[in-house]
Amino acid sequence: MQNMSHNIQAYRCGPDVVKIIARPSHNYITALSNSLDEREKENKRTSLSRSRRTVADILHCNYFRFFLTVTIESNENGSSPTRDDVVQICKNGLRTIKRHYDGPVGYIIVPELSDEDEMNLGRWHGHIMLTDIPSDMLQPYSSSDKGLPAIIYRRMAVGIDCFSTPVFARYGYCLVERVGDTKADYDALAKYLTKTMYLDSCAPLPKGQRRIISSHGLARPERVFSGVISSDEYATIRASSGESLRDGGRLIHYVSRSALSFL
Repeated sequence: MQNMSHNIQAYRCGPDVVKIIARPSHNYITALSNSLDEREKENKRTSLSRSRRTVADILHCNYFRFFLTVTIESNENGSSPTRDDVVQICKNGLRTIKRHYDGPVGYIIVPELSDEDEMNLGRWHGHIMLTDIPSDMLQPYSSSDKGLPAIIYRRMAVGIDCFSTPVFARYGYCLVERVGDTKADYDALAKYLTKTMYLDSCAPLPKGQRRIISSHGLARPERVFSGVISSDEYATIRASSGESLRDGGRLIHYVSRSALSFL
C-alpha cells in the first residue's frame, strides 16, 4: 500500500501541548449549494466550528484553576434571565474578583442555553473558566446543606470539592470546582463547554454577540512547524490526540508534546 504524506501545521500551546492542523494532501473542489438555506447552515457550521476551536486553543494555552457554573434566579416578574442578563452578571462578578486579587485574572465566559443540566433546565446560564480567585471568596458546600441542586450533591458524593462564591451566589446558584492541570482535563472541559455548539442543538446567537467572551492577555497557539509528514507519523498523532475537531476540510488534534518526537 502506498505510504501517503500529510500536510500539517503544528502550533505550540503552552509547554506541554501541540495543536496539529491536518490538511488534505490533494486539492478538492466542493460545489457550493444554490440553496440559501443550505448556505446559511454551512455558515453556521463554520461559525460553531470556529467557536469550538477557540475554546480548545485558549484552554490548552493557559493555566486555568477554576471552573464556575453561574445560574441566575428568575426576574421579579417571573421571566427567565436572558443571555444578556447572564453575560452582564458574569462580567460584574469577574470585575469584583479582579479588584480583590493581587495579580492578573484571565477568564473565558461561555453562555449556554441547556435543557439537560439540572441546575439550568431550559434557561440561560454561564460557564466561566478562571485562572484564579482569592481563597477568601470561596465557601465550601457541605453534604449537609439543604436545598442544593442534585448535581452538587452528586459531585460531592464522588469526592469532588464544591464551592460557592458570594459574588455570583447572590444572583442564584454558583458551583465552583477546581480544575486539573493535565491535557486530559482540558480536553474534557473543552468538550463540555462546547457540547451545545452543534448545528441542531445550539441556540441561535443574538445579532452582534459572541459565543465566547474572553479576557485580554490570554496566550494563543504559536506556529512552530509547517510541512509534510508520513502516514505513520500522522497515525501517531491521531492515536495520541483523543477526540479531534473537524473544521471544514481540516482535522484539528491536540497532542501531548512527548508524543511528537519526530517534529
